[in-house]
Amino acid sequence: MRIALITLGCPKNLVDAEVMLGLLDEAGHTLVEDPRGADIAIVNTCSFISSAVEESKSVVEECVALKRDGLLGGVLVAGCLPQRYGDDTFEVLPGVDGVVGCSAFDRIVEAAEALAASPRVSIVEEPVRIYDHLSPRVLATPPHLAYVKISEGCDNRCRYCTIPSIRGALRSRDPDSVVEEARSLLDIGVREINLIAQDTTAYGTDIASYSLLPALITRLSRLGVPWIRLLYTHPARVTDELLSTMAKETGIVPYIDVPIQHVSDSVLAAMGRGIDGAGIRSLLERARRTVPGLTVRSSVMVGFPGEGEEEFEELLSFVKEGHIEHLGVFEFSPEPGTPAAGMRPEVPREVASARAKLLIETMEALAAARGRRLLGSRATVLVDVAADKVLGRTAGQAWEMDGHVVIEGPHADILREGEFAEVTFERAAGFDLVARALPGT
Repeated sequence: MRIALITLGCPKNLVDAEVMLGLLDEAGHTLVEDPRGADIAIVNTCSFISSAVEESKSVVEECVALKRDGLLGGVLVAGCLPQRYGDDTFEVLPGVDGVVGCSAFDRIVEAAEALAASPRVSIVEEPVRIYDHLSPRVLATPPHLAYVKISEGCDNRCRYCTIPSIRGALRSRDPDSVVEEARSLLDIGVREINLIAQDTTAYGTDIASYSLLPALITRLSRLGVPWIRLLYTHPARVTDELLSTMAKETGIVPYIDVPIQHVSDSVLAAMGRGIDGAGIRSLLERARRTVPGLTVRSSVMVGFPGEGEEEFEELLSFVKEGHIEHLGVFEFSPEPGTPAAGMRPEVPREVASARAKLLIETMEALAAARGRRLLGSRATVLVDVAADKVLGRTAGQAWEMDGHVVIEGPHADILREGEFAEVTFERAAGFDLVARALPGT
């Protein structure tokens, strides 16, 4: 069959999609980009928050419309949305032919082939699986970078979060499996490996009495992977051992993604984050002291029940102090089934939106100032695009998250995707930087 797979949401969902693509390819099906003319369109959905559910619904409805117009054979909904809603997905999205939960990713071939004989296919199981190094994958990233999921599920139980109910309890991959996957990726030319999970700092705590993450990244670094990036850490679990390992091992870029969500003690306690504002400040101070040249990416949530003006001002002041280089800002979404959905007092939507806007404007100003300070300095960049424009990233920029470096000058023409180059920064453009490639790169 000709099968198109559309994936939505986070990098963790992308890895699931890559494994499904690998399984479909291995089974002899033809993978196509455009659902028009395909036998099946698979939509790998996200349902973490209401806005993600709406985006997933919109994409699925577009595919159903193609089917209705005779331009598509069938529509299979996979991933988080059917895992969350089960067979109710058929009622929520009329016209869908099949559903496959995120824990049944390895049964995608069975589901796709069953659509040829059945008008309604449903495979939604308890979330207990995780892929390993033997699972086939078709990378949907540029060939020089990849995500490696080291665990699945989460035991943190933050009060606003649907992930444990969708993805299940923490289950860590065997360290040997992760290392073997990284070795295979290195062999096919991957230059950057991004470690991901719902909480990477919890890695191994379900199979040992302590986190296995420091030992894992030491092993990965010693494989010779040029860049290893650590994403989705939890501030209450970033240990001194982890930070010292990052500082010691040359393959680990000085970058950490640590979603703090807030700095107000009362809001953090209500969220169930297991850390207070002083703990977050101490962590960031220790991290910068231990890891030279560290870049911090984080996310915060505004409008959580009980966040008054005083709590928001504390958060805003913290951001203005420049503790964070890259920041994602989210408005609280009361998700059914979570404890936070019934919490009071509620913050009006328009107030939460205004707070989010102010934080984003603050980060834009900080980014502009940081860009100006970098002018004239040198850096190593990894080239992501070498076409009409040459685009790269510094070690302090994660792919598709933190902006990029536009590389110009006569020496830029010889650069190729996946190469490292030396550049000098010449000007700033919002969250991006413009640089000149140096000779000999």
